Amino acid sequence: YNKTKSELENLKQKQLTDDFLKIENKKLRSLIDENIKSSEIFARVIIDKESPYLKSVVLNKGSRDNVKLGMAVLDQSYLVGKIVEVNYSTSRVLLVSDLNSKIPVGIEPGNIQSILSGTGRINGKIEYLETDILIEDKSIVYTSGSGGLFKPGIPIGTYHKETEESYEIVNFFSKLSQLNFVKLVSFEEDNK
Repeated sequence: YNKTKSELENLKQKQLTDDFLKIENKKLRSLIDENIKSSEIFARVIIDKESPYLKSVVLNKGSRDNVKLGMAVLDQSYLVGKIVEVNYSTSRVLLVSDLNSKIPVGIEPGNIQSILSGTGRINGKIEYLETDILIEDKSIVYTSGSGGLFKPGIPIGTYHKETEESYEIVNFFSKLSQLNFVKLVSFEEDNK
């Protein structure tokens, strides 16, 4: 009985700490005017355009379903691309692996700011990184929120230093050639 009572007391204390952190987080977000409201749409991949240069997919949702240009496209909680073309009943996604894809990112730990570029292959590469910055292997790459393209903190992949070719690559969390269903998310600042 005493052991169970002690465990219950510990759980209550953890719950109070969690509640406090949630309230504090909400307060701090309002102080920096970062109240972001999101809307989600789920879609199915109907065409997978695979070529040496173009990495995009076509979805079965379009303007009639409130799909808009620039929406983030997620596989579970991982960023896989953004909407670049919208028709009435379909839309096209530019995947993060496409040569034309450039995303402002933060690399954790350390919140190192950089740009993730697509390579046209199964991974991306880190560009515009200061030469004297050392990044730990297998660091996590997130969206940084710079430029207002995406909200900060969406996971994309893991960082690896490629010694043979002497550049930094990012292995994506999602297998982009195996996408079936995706989530389209529009992030807007909530001005309430």
